Amino acid sequence: MFRRFLVLTIAALAAVGAAWSLPAQAAPVSGSATLDIIFYPKAAVKISEPWVKLELDAVLTLSVSGVDITSVSVFTFRGLETQSFTATGTVGALTFRNQFIFAPNIIEIEEVRTTLGLVGYCVNFADPAMPHDNTLTTGLPQCGSHTDSGALGFWATIEFYDALSNLTLASIMQLNGHLSPPLSFRKKVVDLSLNIAGLTIGLRGMFANIGSTTTPAWSTGVVASVEGQTVSGITIRGETWIGAKQGLECFGECKPLQIVRGGKVIKNFVVTEEKLFIRNLKIAGVTFGARMEFSFEPSVGVGLAYLELSQDFTLAPFGLTVNNLLRIMGPNLTIVANQITTSLRIGEMSATVRAFIYPSLTSGAYTVYFSDLITTFDPPGVKFTSHIRMCNDENTCAWPDGIIFHDLSLSTAVGDATIDILLEFAGLLRDFSFGFVGVSWQFGNVTFTSETYLDVDALLAQKFSIGVTF
Repeated sequence: MFRRFLVLTIAALAAVGAAWSLPAQAAPVSGSATLDIIFYPKAAVKISEPWVKLELDAVLTLSVSGVDITSVSVFTFRGLETQSFTATGTVGALTFRNQFIFAPNIIEIEEVRTTLGLVGYCVNFADPAMPHDNTLTTGLPQCGSHTDSGALGFWATIEFYDALSNLTLASIMQLNGHLSPPLSFRKKVVDLSLNIAGLTIGLRGMFANIGSTTTPAWSTGVVASVEGQTVSGITIRGETWIGAKQGLECFGECKPLQIVRGGKVIKNFVVTEEKLFIRNLKIAGVTFGARMEFSFEPSVGVGLAYLELSQDFTLAPFGLTVNNLLRIMGPNLTIVANQITTSLRIGEMSATVRAFIYPSLTSGAYTVYFSDLITTFDPPGVKFTSHIRMCNDENTCAWPDGIIFHDLSLSTAVGDATIDILLEFAGLLRDFSFGFVGVSWQFGNVTFTSETYLDVDALLAQKFSIGVTF
């Protein structure tokens, strides 16, 4: 197996080298190739046989007559895991983007809102099938039975992708046989954008195989949008979703290169929701914004499903910026949370405080819950950050000092090297729980990276990577 991967790696690097050496008169080719190797122990003991994960990501772009054709290939020990081709270009006022994806699996992930209006993700279709698991050990949270913690945990794994997320998702996919089927045509996405008389008209067509590799079952989704700006600078955007819902689709191991955002298809080609966005409305020094989501699904409730109102302003005498975000969920238009974020910067020091106001579980009265305190010191060449996350859930606040975690991070550059260090504590500078050390060296168009992940007792993972851009 290793020999097979080595041959594929050499072939891919040879292709990169050939593209790099093309003569000047040939069609311009650009791209990157990144080789990652991750070690992680089987057990937290002094001497342990490690698991090894090896993969190669190759991105090549060919520009011909104003059209960019991009190939994204992900190789692992199994060989070619996923392959996508994307063509983008502009013809007059029309901009187009056409994407084809080949993969052994498909995972339909729906964007859901928790009881506080926060965004989370759950799975409502997967081929091969996948069990429900909020702990992210054997499966993923399923729609209709997810909990807030499961949806948010999956959200964190996808949005804040690192080597540990890589290992978590890769283990789940391999355990459920998602990497075993042969590659097949899984999805096609077409994006069209037309500028007419100050209006931008957009159309996104999604075609996905939500059947299997042996028995395909294609579904179609469309997102139509119109966006314009008034003379005073107010931006208004409207969207209609047909046969599609908020969410994303991922393939292979759900790496960033294997995720397609911008919506997911459903089985029936019906209107599911409409959205209205209003941005940059300025009145008396305050910038207002609104997001309205209307549902047309009887199972969810027809009508206004979600309303988000934002206000941004600055208190000039102090230089204090304030963002107020009010979340209202329907159909009864219940205020579920009000999020307040304030930031202050003085010289090389800055501080951000985030708080929530929502009804208490015990008394029902609206109560202020402080959520985050982020302080940063960033003189030239160095950035030091302290992030304290307070507990604001009355059901789970079991920490003695009411702190979920306290992160201390340091970023700096020394010559051609950059260093990132993160220390996470379970309380205020006490009970160390997690550590990360990342070092990256840049030599021309080649980058070497080392990432080390530690917990209290042992090494969690070690990642080495080499990347080439051309």
